Amino acid sequence: MSRAARFSGGFTLIELLVVLVIIGIILSFATLTVDGGGLDRKAEEESRRLMALIRLLRQEGIVKNQQLAIQLFPDGYRFLRLAGGEWQPIEDDEIFRPRKLPPELRFDLDEMETTRLGEEDEEESVVLFFLSSGESTPFELHIEGVDGKTDYILIGDALGEMDSRNSKDKDFAEWLAESGR
Repeated sequence: MSRAARFSGGFTLIELLVVLVIIGIILSFATLTVDGGGLDRKAEEESRRLMALIRLLRQEGIVKNQQLAIQLFPDGYRFLRLAGGEWQPIEDDEIFRPRKLPPELRFDLDEMETTRLGEEDEEESVVLFFLSSGESTPFELHIEGVDGKTDYILIGDALGEMDSRNSKDKDFAEWLAESGR
């Protein structure tokens, strides 16, 4: 049997190990790429969730002729309903349950007007009101990352129009100017 015929039968163990190492490196880069920008992605998800909940809350207030609100804390928010002249947390609704932000995100409430809803309200918070007439509190809400680099801005006007952007977007300055900020 010739020497060439003897080696054409398959791959050596070294060749197989080299191929496995290369595949492992490629998969690790692919995993890092897919998970890259995780904090920006979480901030965007929270922004979209909050926009959807606000739209739903506005609609519910109009349809059911109720005065509703969202109370924002640095680490989360809860939904309120005006009942008997007092703002009460909505506790009997799975959609409008209190929510916490992921630990690496927070609301920047420093530039917003804080409100105390009553004597028992132990901490100041920001309250956005949504009236049964369809009017609402205009707002500019920042969702920031603990890394100091992530900043999603959610803007809403008195008639319920909302939009959000990442401050890193190319057209961010134009968008901010168009929204009157």
